[in-house]
Amino acid sequence: MQVKVNPRYCKGCNLCVKVCPNRAFDQGNELSERGYFPPVLARPEKCANFKRKTRKNAVCELCVLTCPDQALTWDEEGGVEG
Repeated sequence: MQVKVNPRYCKGCNLCVKVCPNRAFDQGNELSERGYFPPVLARPEKCANFKRKTRKNAVCELCVLTCPDQALTWDEEGGVEG
């Protein structure tokens, strides 16, 4: 299971980068069509939920819960939208 960043909703506040205790995110350097730099899940293996199979078993959701724009969602297939 991985966190998926939706650049259509993200405004590049990078709160997810700051709140992640495992430093799975990096600040992005590619401009979105809205004119923001969305973060990237640079180290998905460091995410506490990386080896989990479903959201039901999630142990950490700080990034998803902190995002003011609801731009982060769980992808149980493991892909990152970019």
